[in-house]
Amino acid sequence: MTEADGEPAARLRVTNRGTDMLELILEPYGSDHWLRPGETFVVLTYGFGEGDPFEVEHEPATVTVQLDGHGYVSDLHGNEIECGHGRPEAAEETTA
Repeated sequence: MTEADGEPAARLRVTNRGTDMLELILEPYGSDHWLRPGETFVVLTYGFGEGDPFEVEHEPATVTVQLDGHGYVSDLHGNEIECGHGRPEAAEETTA
């Protein structure tokens, strides 16, 4: 994904240091991205307002990142991670 603004205004790395899958939810989009143990994703944001670019909430097995602006999730190489990436079958049944 490329933005007219050029480089992202802020980046946030999220790494799953646990032994189970970790759900990363990106708001306000509601998109879910699932990290395997040891996997790292990067949340990028563009054009955020006067406040902080991210607000992070942690619950068991879930991290929610609220963006102030617009952005997306990528891997460490900058490749966009699509919504539903790595979603376990059990989670797909609850979202259907």
